[in-house]
Amino acid sequence: MTRHTPRELFEKNLINEDQFKRIEQIVSGIVVSVFYELKTLLYLGVMLFTTGAGILVYQNIGELGHLFSILILTLIMIAGFIYAIKRGADYSNHKVKSPSAYFDYILLLACLLFVTIQGYIQFQFESFTESLEWNTLLTSILFFYVAYRYDHLGVLSLAITAFASFWGLRVSTQKWYSGDFFEHSDLHITAIVFALTIASIVFYIDKKDIKRHFTFTYFNFCLLLYFIGALTGIFTDDDYDLVFILLIYAGSAFAWFQSQTNKSYLFLLYAFVAAYIATTYLLGQYVFENEPSLWYFYFIISCGGVIFLIMRYKKLFKR
Repeated sequence: MTRHTPRELFEKNLINEDQFKRIEQIVSGIVVSVFYELKTLLYLGVMLFTTGAGILVYQNIGELGHLFSILILTLIMIAGFIYAIKRGADYSNHKVKSPSAYFDYILLLACLLFVTIQGYIQFQFESFTESLEWNTLLTSILFFYVAYRYDHLGVLSLAITAFASFWGLRVSTQKWYSGDFFEHSDLHITAIVFALTIASIVFYIDKKDIKRHFTFTYFNFCLLLYFIGALTGIFTDDDYDLVFILLIYAGSAFAWFQSQTNKSYLFLLYAFVAAYIATTYLLGQYVFENEPSLWYFYFIISCGGVIFLIMRYKKLFKR
């Protein structure tokens, strides 16, 4: 839409005078939308409040004041969940409009406070440490229920993160707090298997037309975990580095397909970066090892590839 489009539509009788005045105010800049700015500020306010509350509780553990702080936070959390139960719309497999402008933020605040209070209980009562992974699983189940019941993408992200943490902690028999946890656990294998499993389940849910607008968030987490796991495998499992390279190429093909399906430049970026790292490793390890001069041509060609990618998919990038 250009500056003169409203006038042209009005002169062609495609819009009435009232519609012309409304559109003209927006196009001319007299009326400016601050919708996304306000949403960002509200989310930032929720994050800052919960972060500050967590720091406050942590710094005052062992003092009488922290019990009062926990009580206040618990009351706020309960009030938030009660508000969600009373004001929440009926469940639907499709996208549900938020019942109020502040509903999503209040629900997110309640969930984040739940994590803060749960962390306090685990820290204060060390007996819960033995069942930390199961507490994490229960938290993820609760958040999945809340996310689907009230159609909340933010809570869905918390649920996926908690569920991934559960499997990451369960992969080793070592205590979660031991210093050699990562040395004795194949977390990159778990990340790949976890990502493939969740992606398969999401495909099924998407086919059933259940919360299809959640699919992008699921795939975003799955692709990140998958590529991180596969790239880690390249540099840590020398005997199977070619296998992980093939996995990266397969994942890049999937990410490229999803980028076209979802019109997402982010997925395309994942595919390009992962494939580029894998290709660079492959060439350096097996092709350019005795021909260092070839690196010059490789980087020239790869830079050209980046420019081609931007030009070829610039419309997707704008979206």
